[in-house]
Amino acid sequence: MEISFINDEYSSALSEVLSFARKHQLKYIELRNINGKNVTDLTENEALDYSSQIASAGILVSSLTSPFLYWQQAEHNFNIMGQYIDSEQEYFTKLMDLADIFGAQHISIYSYLQNNIDIDTLGKQLDVYSQMALERGIVLLLNIDKNCNISNVNKMHQLFENYNFSNIYPLINTGKIIAEQDDYDPQQLQDIINTCTYFHLSDYDNDLKRYVVLGEGNLDLDMFLQDKKNSSQTFVSLNPATSHPEDLTMSLNQLQIWED
Repeated sequence: MEISFINDEYSSALSEVLSFARKHQLKYIELRNINGKNVTDLTENEALDYSSQIASAGILVSSLTSPFLYWQQAEHNFNIMGQYIDSEQEYFTKLMDLADIFGAQHISIYSYLQNNIDIDTLGKQLDVYSQMALERGIVLLLNIDKNCNISNVNKMHQLFENYNFSNIYPLINTGKIIAEQDDYDPQQLQDIINTCTYFHLSDYDNDLKRYVVLGEGNLDLDMFLQDKKNSSQTFVSLNPATSHPEDLTMSLNQLQIWED
């Protein structure tokens, strides 16, 4: 199991993030916001510069956290890497270019802001991007998000039951699953966990109704990760979501204790 972390959970400043990774002997980081900019808003020159800094520190990028498909299906006029474009597929091509610059193995995506797209239509559209990413050797990670068409475990399960994508996998945020407490069949969640190769690891306290440091909430690590512990193909990206940088260190410590 490979451990990563979402960079701005510690700091938006890249230099501080790289120092944190080296201090804790972490091999991977996941990129979301760098020096105050979402990774997709970086210019090509900025991306090349930051990529060089990351490589020089001996760190690898596990994934780009992107806003891809976090918009209405009919939307046009997109902005990426400082360029305005009007084609969703061109946006995706540039997003993959950005992943190549950083050497990112994964890109996280969404399923369009909710406008009742049926599973079959959504699946066919996602399969287009699956094939495009496959040609570039990039794996896509599909978020569950209450504002999108894949809004809960049931919808995710239905999609992956109907479509055997070449290289799209579910992306589970453990704390969000606990927080939203969907009315799902536990076997459906287990089916998704079995398929997952990448987790956003956060914890949530149902009594306090907020995200907390790993180990202080209702998260059962064994449930999500016991079968993944010895897999080098599984990535766990820490995402405390508490807005306190020191909580990342405490969550990392708890994960390492659990691993041992």
